[in-house]
Order: sequence, then C-alpha cells, then structure tokens
Amino acid sequence: MFLFMWNKTKRIHKFQGMNKLKHIFILGLFHLSVSLAGYAQILKIDIYPLKTNEGLINLTVYRDKETFAAETPYRTYLFKKAGLEINKITVSISDLDPGTYGIALFDDVNRNGKIDYCLFVPCEGFGFSNYEFKKRRKPEFEWFAFELGDSTQTVRIPVFYF
Repeated sequence: MFLFMWNKTKRIHKFQGMNKLKHIFILGLFHLSVSLAGYAQILKIDIYPLKTNEGLINLTVYRDKETFAAETPYRTYLFKKAGLEINKITVSISDLDPGTYGIALFDDVNRNGKIDYCLFVPCEGFGFSNYEFKKRRKPEFEWFAFELGDSTQTVRIPVFYF
C-alpha cells in the first residue's frame, strides 16, 4: 500500500513503500537475468554425411562416463532433417549449462525411436561428437567428450554406416 506523505518542510511529497517495490522489482530482474545467464551459449552441431533425408536425428547428451556406460542420457533431442544440404545438416542446442558433455547420435530413418541392428551391427547410421568412428566397438566417453564454454561453440558428428 502506498501512502501519500508530506515531508517536514511540506514542500515536496513522496510515496512510502515505493522504494520497497522498486527494490523488489530490481531484485526480481536481477534474479531472472542470473538464472537465464547459464543458457546464453549455443551449441551448434554439424552432422554429416547423412544417407537420406527421411526420418529423424536422435541426439543423446551424456555428462560423464558412468551415465554413458549405463545408457542414461542427461538429455535427448530429436531433429527433423529439414534443411538437409548435400548430406549435411546443422542443428543447435541452447539449453545446456557450461560443462563437460559427450553426444551420441543415431540416424533414425524409420522413426521407431531405437537403433536397429542387422546381424549384431547397426543398420542405421550413428556417430559421436568430434569422434571419427574407426574401431569396431563402442567408444569410451573420454574419446568424444568436449567442454562447453560460455559462448557459441560448434562440434561435428561424423555419421558412420556399416
């Protein structure tokens, strides 16, 4: 509640309570800006080569080797292949805090939400952040982990097909 008050000289007036409201408003704006500041960075992901423009790109983000080994992702993202140019697409993620991450991808051509296997090898393409798949086994987390900083950053995911 605001009260109209005269000061001792009765020449000027002020609203009591206005200063409190102003402080609460400023503190609220400060809190909002601090809470949104962690998401100021953008992670761009270059994905290539893709064999077809059908289906979805499934990205799973991991924070450490334990969650990767247990296959419990920190976040999962699905992207349509709209904008596919010469077997390459770039997608963006803007809701990750700075820190260590690793991204695994699979090209979900048939949109069934899982990677399909043919004779114990994946039928659909797969890849890992900044990692060229050369060995015939699942990589260690440290092989494709990267540090996300406070600014826009780009990682690449080369897609491998058997």
